[in-house]
Amino acid sequence: MKGILPSFLRFNTASDLVRIGRDFDGGYLISKSDLDASDCLIGMGINDDWSFESEFLKNKEIPLIAYDASISKTIFLKKIIKSLLRIDNPKMLLHWIKVYFSYKKFFVGNRQHIEKFVGLNASGVHCSMDEVFNKADSEKLFLKIDIDCSEYRILETLIKNKEKICGIAIEFHDCDTRLDEIKHFVENIGLKLVHVHANNWAPVRIDDSLPTVLELTFSKYGDVDNESYLPHKYDMPCNKLSSEINLEFVQ
Repeated sequence: MKGILPSFLRFNTASDLVRIGRDFDGGYLISKSDLDASDCLIGMGINDDWSFESEFLKNKEIPLIAYDASISKTIFLKKIIKSLLRIDNPKMLLHWIKVYFSYKKFFVGNRQHIEKFVGLNASGVHCSMDEVFNKADSEKLFLKIDIDCSEYRILETLIKNKEKICGIAIEFHDCDTRLDEIKHFVENIGLKLVHVHANNWAPVRIDDSLPTVLELTFSKYGDVDNESYLPHKYDMPCNKLSSEINLEFVQ
């Protein structure tokens, strides 16, 4: 399948890209220089997969602050109990037992999980991006952002605090209706766009072949080549049962 990217997403590939996180969905390509320079990792959007955060910290043991109100030990225990009632699906029960104990083992010490959604400035299970920056209190943050359209709520705050960021791996959703916002962010974040990948769980718009979900990597410290490698040798389809979306730039 072919995907066509708008011209403002033209980039030069960082020469030190590494894949961090599991194969297929959940892994991102980032600059090793940014990883090495960071002194705090912020993970926004965790669900039941913290492979990116885990592998990042294996490369550099720094504080982690992860945000996601959709998971907790209590929620995972409820999923285990629910799976116990489904005796016809023992694999699901084993999955949630594994996730529960993995969660308990991983989120200890300076690896915090905050049960909030980032984006909306509201009480309860929501918090603003300003609150995230204030809690981290760091000048060399690496951000992983996969928050299902709430990314658009935080873009201006990211731009306002760009001096505190050394790298970003961000997933943009509904790209077909939000291109102007993405373009503004790319042009104002003050970091180099060093990689683009299309998430093949989402469709491609028929009339112009625009992928509707894109993963973008931004870098402060990575050296760049004079080429845009599409696909990169470390790219993998997010949905392993479907073909990769082969990206080209609009002519």
